Amino acid sequence: MTTRLRSLATAGLFAVLAFGIYATATPAPRSPAERDLLQQAAGVGSAETGFPLFFHVADEHWLQPVAVYGTALAGFITSPDNAGRLAAAATGGLNVALIFLISRRLYASTLVAVGASLLLLATPAHLAYARTGVDAIYPLPFVLVWLLTLAGYFETGDRRLAAAGAFALGVGVYSHPSAPLTMGALLAVTLVTISVSGHRDWRSLWLPVTAFAAPVSVAAAWLAMNPVAYPDTFGRWAIHAAHLRSPWDGVRALVNWNTLGTRLSIYWGSFDPSWLFFDGPSLATPLGGAAPFLFATAIALAAGMAQRLRDEWSPVTVMLLAGVAVAPLAACTFGEPHAIGDFLALVPLVVTLAAGGVAGLLARDGWRRILGWAAIALFVIDAAQSMAAL
Repeated sequence: MTTRLRSLATAGLFAVLAFGIYATATPAPRSPAERDLLQQAAGVGSAETGFPLFFHVADEHWLQPVAVYGTALAGFITSPDNAGRLAAAATGGLNVALIFLISRRLYASTLVAVGASLLLLATPAHLAYARTGVDAIYPLPFVLVWLLTLAGYFETGDRRLAAAGAFALGVGVYSHPSAPLTMGALLAVTLVTISVSGHRDWRSLWLPVTAFAAPVSVAAAWLAMNPVAYPDTFGRWAIHAAHLRSPWDGVRALVNWNTLGTRLSIYWGSFDPSWLFFDGPSLATPLGGAAPFLFATAIALAAGMAQRLRDEWSPVTVMLLAGVAVAPLAACTFGEPHAIGDFLALVPLVVTLAAGGVAGLLARDGWRRILGWAAIALFVIDAAQSMAAL
């Protein structure tokens, strides 16, 4: 069996393992958001609902199609009440498999890839949302495919991989209300990274832009035929209808000092270590007060970032660090502090850096190696507690 086939087989095993853990969670009461998603999925294909691109729940509340159609498909193999959680568990398993493939490519080590998979599997934010039938988990596969294909592009120079990554971001626009902003920001990261990497010919930039625009154009066509939906979908999440008519008013609204101050406060609060690794959010319902990350992730993340900044200043380093930087932007626009469900894309990027950090510590001598083993021990202890609590 070739190395690639072995990697795919191992990734598949991790997907099955993660799916089993997520899908057999202790049943918890369904939240209003979960009930809304189940209701819309149950109506797919009916005379009243049909097959829309966006789903109107009530008032200004619309749902993106990926979560709804994914839940509807899961309804064919389980009861309608369990469809949302089964679909989320399957998505969580796919995420674990993808991060194995990413880490295997980036670090050329099966052991590091195994560690990254287990870390993502047990990270509280990912664990909680993979067990809950809401839409927060759905942007992650698209972000992970983007990272995997762009890493391949920078390794091989094959422009088709860059186009595939941008296309994944374009499809990912339909995965969550925050996704249009998140995926657009990651496309900008893609173009900047390609530019600074030396691949500056027009095709290297034009292909990703075209690939991203192709799936997004479907939304443009649908909204042109259903203009009443625009104000509460893309008009609420990205560009307001009034700002389409008067772009300068949109610019002034964006740079308003009160608005900037509020968004900057939410943005910096998203990187508060006490919230991310220790105290946990009080308002994030699926997490139940737990921190989004295991506390040992702070040690591994610091080591991973330091190592990349010191030893591996590469296009992938730019992508990972810039991706971490832009992930909370959508949550800032939505205006909810510590709403990890709106920027769950941060989780696999942090896990990828943290896995590399532990590997880097173990590769050194003296106190750094001891710190690496201590981080692993803390991961095991905290993961066991986290999985029992959630």
